[in-house]
Amino acid sequence: MKQSYSFLLLILLFLQGCSDSAMVNIFNEKIAKEEISCMRLVVFDKDVEATLKELYTFDKSCNKWLEVSLKSSITCNSNQNIDKKILSNFPSSYLRMQLYKGKTLFYSYYIDLEGSVSKEDVKKAFLRVQKDLNFKEK
Repeated sequence: MKQSYSFLLLILLFLQGCSDSAMVNIFNEKIAKEEISCMRLVVFDKDVEATLKELYTFDKSCNKWLEVSLKSSITCNSNQNIDKKILSNFPSSYLRMQLYKGKTLFYSYYIDLEGSVSKEDVKKAFLRVQKDLNFKEK
């Protein structure tokens, strides 16, 4: 099942090309409506981890987890985006936040960025995730 969600996300990213606007997908409405009272954090960038820990108290024992990935210094080789490459600042990095309950992906946030991923980009993304979902007030 996770493979089908990953495949769907890959197709959506391919169809979108290298856009500069955030793409949000809710894969499981039922889980997305549940109250989020805790989350585990999975991220391999220390700066991003520090920023997120300023915004939320993560719990390593929680069954819901936020997986954060990012990459900088990338290029998009799609011929469909040649006009964007020539006429604008083309995205060179991305930020992705995916929420899981157990092994089920239920929410995804993805954005292409023109520069490196900044602390403000991470904050903005997390606040969007918080706005879209049912976070318990702390």
